[in-house]
Amino acid sequence: MHLIYLDDSRDEHTVVFSALAIPSNNWREAFERLKTFRARLKTDYGIYIREELHAWKFISGRGNISDRIVTKYERSQIFRETLEVAAQLPSALLFNAVFPARRINHAYERLLNRINRTMQTFDSHALLICDEGNEHEYSRIARRMHVFNPIPSMFGTWEDGSTARNIPIERIVEDPFYKISSKSFFIQLVDFCAFSLLRRERPVDRQMRY
Repeated sequence: MHLIYLDDSRDEHTVVFSALAIPSNNWREAFERLKTFRARLKTDYGIYIREELHAWKFISGRGNISDRIVTKYERSQIFRETLEVAAQLPSALLFNAVFPARRINHAYERLLNRINRTMQTFDSHALLICDEGNEHEYSRIARRMHVFNPIPSMFGTWEDGSTARNIPIERIVEDPFYKISSKSFFIQLVDFCAFSLLRRERPVDRQMRY
């Protein structure tokens, strides 16, 4: 079983979905690493352990997150360290989908299909844990994909001559669960991953100089 934490980041042109997958037997170690990282940020920068770190606010210098001033340069270094923590989590996988903003539902569907296919490869199952917001729409899409999920052939047609085959997302169990991001280090972490990819695709000069 994999626990998969999912969040999105977007602007008026582009939407990015990121999903961080943690094997259930590695979850405790991953959580302890995140707690240790947050404790170090408290020691080095005064950043409150219980304060939510929201990527776009953090990098722009907004929010009362510390008992002292944390400069934009320091925040840029912390941002990089945060991504390094994500990359070093035990047996973690990161899934991403980038689409035009108007195709947000397609981006979500593509992400779920990639997760489902990877779980097949790993002979595992996935439980989705998402940031609150859009619960009705995302649950509706997931429920439909559990039953009807037509996948076009990358070669134009499948072996039976059809252009699409129904492949339900059987490796994703239940509806997505929703959690307040301020209560989850993992959702905050995947928010940083999604925002970093958004800024890679859609650079902003005032942020890129850091």
